[in-house]
Amino acid sequence: MTRQTTTLTDRYIWSVTQHLPADTATDVARELRATILDTVDDLVAGGEDPVRAERKALTDLGDPAVLARRYGGRPGHLVGPGLYTDYVRLLRLLLAIVLPIVLVAHLVARVLATDDGWLAILGGTASLLFNVGVQLAFWVTVTFVVIERSRPEEDRGRSLTTWDPDQLPEENPARRVGLAETLWSVAFSLALAALVAWQFAGVDAPAIQVLNPQVDVVWKVTLVALLALDAVLALGVWRAGRWTPSAAAVNVASNVAAAALIVWLLTSEQLLADLPQVLSERFGATVDWGVSTAVTAAVVVLIAAWDAVDSVLKARRSRWAGPS
Repeated sequence: MTRQTTTLTDRYIWSVTQHLPADTATDVARELRATILDTVDDLVAGGEDPVRAERKALTDLGDPAVLARRYGGRPGHLVGPGLYTDYVRLLRLLLAIVLPIVLVAHLVARVLATDDGWLAILGGTASLLFNVGVQLAFWVTVTFVVIERSRPEEDRGRSLTTWDPDQLPEENPARRVGLAETLWSVAFSLALAALVAWQFAGVDAPAIQVLNPQVDVVWKVTLVALLALDAVLALGVWRAGRWTPSAAAVNVASNVAAAALIVWLLTSEQLLADLPQVLSERFGATVDWGVSTAVTAAVVVLIAAWDAVDSVLKARRSRWAGPS
């Protein structure tokens, strides 16, 4: 076999060295590449197909995050080295999913359904997020400790999951769409959609009437559908791993339609209908809604424009970088 590496090997080496200090990463990369090449050559000499030989060599080396800890001398002592990588991955995933949902749901509920001031709302939100984060970390840790203690001694150094080369990141890591970013976008869009749907028939005090219940049902459903589309689009982009031209086109159209509808509802006094009165009653503030409407509409347009342009630029960068 010709002694050369492929994209799969390069991705594996990158996945290992990204966890190491810069002063050792180069040496480790060189050593690791030589080890992989030698292993592949030995397998090919024994009659193995080169592609399968490479995959077998990488599979035998195992999870790159675990290998990086061995090279860096940083064993995971919290729950044991065998389960440490699975423990960290699960904890990060749960925090990325749960905390954004709790944040949006709590803020919406406190702002719209209570008479509390902003200081109390923000303080309560920070306290809730801290408590939820601590509870998640505690119970995930306890779960992994129990799993480790209940495993046979010979299995305690093994990971819960079987690592496979298909789990390696894309060739260009910069093109990947983050899970936390996606979950935040989905949670925010769905929370707004639920808020609008909740307002369809009107709400009673102390809740704030955000959308005039007399607005035609077509426009209400359209607004909910556009917000839901944003959530679906965010999941689609995350699943694809990057922004594609078609996804960017849908995002531009969605932003234009949503901005136009929201601005029309604002200027016709159909959106945030009770806000001036509520602000005056709760905070003793007199609001010039003519000025506030213009500012709010401008902010809506700017956010929509920024989101649309950002998606187009990301799609162009992904196209220039070539296919995954």
